[in-house]
Amino acid sequence: MKSYIVFACLFLSYFSVNSQQLYFESGKTISSFDYKNSQGESLDNLQSSNHTYLSLGYRTKFFAKGLFVNFNGNFYEYGAIGSDVDFDNYFEWDLSYLGASLGFDFEIFKPGNFTIYIKASAGAEFLIQGTQTLNDQVFNLSDQEDFDSAIYVIRAGLGMQYAVSQGLSVFTQYMYGTSDAFKDVQGDLKIKTHNIGIGLLVSLKKGQETISEEKIVQIEELKNELTANSEKITALELENTQTKATLENKIAEQEIIVSKNQKEIDAIKVSITNALNPYQGSDMTIEQHDGRVHIVMERELLFRSGSWSLDKNAINTINDLGNFLAKNPDLLLMIEGHADDASFNKEAFINNNWDLSTRRASSIVQILEKNEAINPKNLIIAGRAQYDPIGDNTTEEGKAKNRRITFIIAPKLDDLLKMTKN
Repeated sequence: MKSYIVFACLFLSYFSVNSQQLYFESGKTISSFDYKNSQGESLDNLQSSNHTYLSLGYRTKFFAKGLFVNFNGNFYEYGAIGSDVDFDNYFEWDLSYLGASLGFDFEIFKPGNFTIYIKASAGAEFLIQGTQTLNDQVFNLSDQEDFDSAIYVIRAGLGMQYAVSQGLSVFTQYMYGTSDAFKDVQGDLKIKTHNIGIGLLVSLKKGQETISEEKIVQIEELKNELTANSEKITALELENTQTKATLENKIAEQEIIVSKNQKEIDAIKVSITNALNPYQGSDMTIEQHDGRVHIVMERELLFRSGSWSLDKNAINTINDLGNFLAKNPDLLLMIEGHADDASFNKEAFINNNWDLSTRRASSIVQILEKNEAINPKNLIIAGRAQYDPIGDNTTEEGKAKNRRITFIIAPKLDDLLKMTKN
């Protein structure tokens, strides 16, 4: 028996040095004897008795998250009391056992610094001291063959742990246990126990092993997040490179279209200048800006003051312009009518300069529509009244400049518009 105890102590010492946590526990044992004689009759008048127990061991993680393995050395006291009314006998047992056990505990809930766990263990125990009292006589059981063999005890229960600091915790637990039957005792004798205790749990290897599981999980989550972000950055860099290349291609295409449009505008201006050359002078100017050709015809060439009726020279000019448009169906023409801010002789249904400027633009469109080769969809009219002056309305010369018609000619920029939308 002593050799088993020595081996258990050496085993405990070795693993304590290499363990993650050491713990010490002390508490109260409520024990009772469950005895049946050879005929199977129970001894009903046996009562439980209170004793103490001590436990010293180590605890370390075991594969699964929240699962720990325990190995500990134990000192337990057991006992029972009883009487035999028929024979007027009183008897009592006091037994002290030393043993070792292997167990597992699993953390099921961790609210804050608290940890709730379940625990189970199995161990072997050897009698180191024991007495049986019969009335006034005391018998030593240590040398009795009935108690010389080891007993095997299985325990299970529930506990709660509180972390005081990173390396220190206190715990309390309840364990219910039962032994197998004593081998050498006549009949069937088992020990039933209820253990209630408190203890200290000390973490070792603080620099390496005391990183909490929550922090380990956080570290893994951060690693995964870093990997995911790195992949996103790589994807965004690739997308940025592709987008940059696409934009550069579109810009190059736009530059080609703009350059082509500029050449068309230059050609249009030359063509219009040639077509309207006979009429150019102080009352007509041809300019090019904003990608369009602007033809400005002032009052003397088109209208009398306060009127939207065209004279013969004006009609000839417009017909020549219409012939040019008929030969160039890809051109758009906007006709803007303008007026000065002076009052005028009101004719039918003319209320103000908005009406007058719009009527002037409309009268020109009516002339152009007679040319069936001109697409009406290419014509636009606008009245600007007196709000876009090019001269000083406080002088007669300035007012004369403001009573004008502006023709704005531009190519259809379908390709450029499509490119802009894209």
